[in-house]
Amino acid sequence: MDLIKEINDKYLALEAEVDQKLEKVQAEELKLEQQNEKLAETSTTAVPRVLSYEEALLRNTNTLKALEIAKARLRSRSTYSPVEKLLQKALQNYRRELESLEEVGDKREEKGNPHEEEDNLYDLVMQNVIEAKKQQTTDL
Repeated sequence: MDLIKEINDKYLALEAEVDQKLEKVQAEELKLEQQNEKLAETSTTAVPRVLSYEEALLRNTNTLKALEIAKARLRSRSTYSPVEKLLQKALQNYRRELESLEEVGDKREEKGNPHEEEDNLYDLVMQNVIEAKKQQTTDL
């Protein structure tokens, strides 16, 4: 019987140690939960950090640079006009047509009929204008 009593005492002692360790773990878990709650409360009600003079100066300089860049981008976008591009295309087409007319006119002068080309010049210019308008409407 003494043997059984010794075994029971031994296991009771071990059980008491396990219970004490379990209580410590539960107490630490409770502390951790409370700390997490405090951190959550302080993070939502965080006080804004006061910057030093140098930090504020650096922040303000960076803000001004960013604003200047944005201003330049807006300025460049506002000055671009698709009408200018269309006018450039029309001008190029007109010049090409004039060059081709000059070549045709030179050939006709050689044949002896230059006045007919001058009469058709107005019609060709108007035709170029109409084509440019058509391109403008298709590009948009």
